[in-house]
Amino acid sequence: MNDAHIGAIISAGAGITGVLLGNAFVAIKEWWKDHKKDDRDSTYLAILVVSHLDRFASGCCSVAMDDGTSEGRPAGENGSHQATVTPPEFSPLEIDVEWKVLPKDLMYEILQIPDRRERLQSRLSGIAEFDFPPDYTEYFWARRRDYAELGLHVSAIAKRLREHAGMPIELPAEGEWNREAAMQEVIDRIDALRADQEKRNLALVAAL
Repeated sequence: MNDAHIGAIISAGAGITGVLLGNAFVAIKEWWKDHKKDDRDSTYLAILVVSHLDRFASGCCSVAMDDGTSEGRPAGENGSHQATVTPPEFSPLEIDVEWKVLPKDLMYEILQIPDRRERLQSRLSGIAEFDFPPDYTEYFWARRRDYAELGLHVSAIAKRLREHAGMPIELPAEGEWNREAAMQEVIDRIDALRADQEKRNLALVAAL
């Protein structure tokens, strides 16, 4: 092989290497640009969606505290208990964010919240239809407990979203009102009331 052939091979190799390096540089540059865009989209999504989730969780907490009375008296006519708080709504698909930047499990949990609420409302409608006035005890127990449970679920999702985006987790100071503790207290209290009712029913059946 003469010097001319060797020179041609070296020139061709250098050209190919240059093309490969150039393509690699462009690919890395595009990847970096897309990566930075995903980071920005993820941060924007987290800030915006966490606000909606917190608002929804607070609305659930308000429903959990609603026992059908107003200022200690039945809120409805003729001494009947009546809901005083409208259940919150959450419409994630109306929020203008890039959902695909989220991990699929977290995205699924967020987008499923409206379905969970709809199933909850359907269940409550069935309970209300067959409950007894004026207290509608079973309805309000179910409504308060279910919304407390949903509120805790959504609050946990908001925390996961904060962690995913590297946002600070804000905790109530000692002695301050705690939304999550308040909802858990509603669940515990209603569970205790149900247990007491079950004991009374069993005692009544045994007496008969």
